[in-house]
Amino acid sequence: MQLKPMLFAALAAATLASAARADILTFNASGSGNDGPLSAEATITTSADQVVVDLTSLITDPTSIGQEVSSIEFMLSDTPSSADLTSSTGTLINIATDGTVTPATGTISHWGVALDSSTGQITLETAGNAALGGQPIDLIIGTAASYPNANTSINVHNPSIQGTGTFTLSVPGVTADTTVSNVVFNFGTGPDTFLPGTTSGGPGTTTGGPGTTTGGTIPEPATVALLGLGLTIIWLGRRFSARRG
Repeated sequence: MQLKPMLFAALAAATLASAARADILTFNASGSGNDGPLSAEATITTSADQVVVDLTSLITDPTSIGQEVSSIEFMLSDTPSSADLTSSTGTLINIATDGTVTPATGTISHWGVALDSSTGQITLETAGNAALGGQPIDLIIGTAASYPNANTSINVHNPSIQGTGTFTLSVPGVTADTTVSNVVFNFGTGPDTFLPGTTSGGPGTTTGGPGTTTGGTIPEPATVALLGLGLTIIWLGRRFSARRG
């Protein structure tokens, strides 16, 4: 049995799997603004040179655009030198004046990202300086079959992202061990209202301050499988050595 090649292969695969680890962190915010209650959630996943933000509105019966999610700010423990938005996905809808919903054509196009090089703060937004020009569109609204209480401020900013928008950022230097802090959710077209993100429970240990968390590294399935392979190779090696002895 050629144990050395198998061991080298296992070590190489384990190295690749280590690079594929991801840290998944969930933050929440709730409160109220001039237009009514506000609530949102974000899952931020850090991995090698990449940050994925799943941004969700939890208000399912808004009356005004001021209750829709328009941006999120956060900081990383590994200060990035650049940040670029590489993809934006989600379900786009148009909301009529009577609150009925129809699918919207096209893709999410108005979100952008900005990096404050002096502080390391990343801002992902569809309302603000990082967004594309023109009036804000593609704000995130909670999932519902219809929105009977929606006023014209929502209609004139069609389309909206229904439920969750997923945004992939290229951020060189980020790893699965990178932690996320100082999370702030923004609402409305100003944006109008800012709420700090907090985290509790689940993977990771809260270390103080709104939206600050560490730990919670989640191995990808390939990592778990390779661990099993490594244990199997060790067992076979011991049997082989015992037989030779």
